[in-house]
Amino acid sequence: MRTVMEIAGWYYYNHAMIPSVAPHEVANLEPIKNGGFWKMKDCKPLLARWTSEYDCGYDTNWWYVIKDSRFDISELKAKRRYEITKGIKNFDVKKIDPVKYADEICSVYKEALNGYPLRYRPAFDESKFKRNIYDEWKTKCIYGGFDRKDGKLCGYALLTIHENYVSFNVLKTNPSCEKRGINAAMVNGILDEFNDKLCREFYLCDGERNIAHETDFQNYLEKYFGFRKAYCTLNVTYRPIVAIAVKILYPFRKIFKNFECNGLMHNIVSVLYMEELNRNAWKGRK
Repeated sequence: MRTVMEIAGWYYYNHAMIPSVAPHEVANLEPIKNGGFWKMKDCKPLLARWTSEYDCGYDTNWWYVIKDSRFDISELKAKRRYEITKGIKNFDVKKIDPVKYADEICSVYKEALNGYPLRYRPAFDESKFKRNIYDEWKTKCIYGGFDRKDGKLCGYALLTIHENYVSFNVLKTNPSCEKRGINAAMVNGILDEFNDKLCREFYLCDGERNIAHETDFQNYLEKYFGFRKAYCTLNVTYRPIVAIAVKILYPFRKIFKNFECNGLMHNIVSVLYMEELNRNAWKGRK
């Protein structure tokens, strides 16, 4: 869901306002200063989150995972080279027309969701998902990973190309293909496309630190493909009533963690954890 506030450089996502500027750009803080986010009628965000001091050069509690240097597989240890080479041998990665492969993309997505823990596994509406493919994915860059034996689509990646960076929005693969190197093949294929452009002024971004999902993917990107953490400062502000709730619940955050059995509790735990990271980061700066 997008709102009119996108005009001010923000968009609404998962009950939060997120800046739509590049990681290295400064967010427009005017809607926060004047309380504009809490006055919107078309949506009711619970919080606004943004980052500052991008790639500050010292360790913080928050980061973007980026690739801003060429990838050279020969620089890797033998075991890691083997894993990537295995993926390349098993899967062919290329740009695709998402409309042409809409059914196959849906199938991969459903298989990927089955690997999510139930407490944060999203509901799947196939008709809505396909409408997004037909209506919104046309402006994106889509890669598909195909089994070299039978030509079956086993993974896809959705990227948004900007002037001086590429946003690595989505990578979904069929879990049954992971041991054969589908993820390695997908990332390698994408890096092949952009390798000659990668530098300090043009980078590939896999997003911010992930606190809501159990995933080791960013560590995988660093370990196998030379991505790195671009440290920055996390900033969070809440709708007034939510700020009161966070203040009351914060001392009990570890107790809530023990009862993280459904989507609501998972979201509460995630917000409280983000608040903890935010407080500790600012405490360390004093």
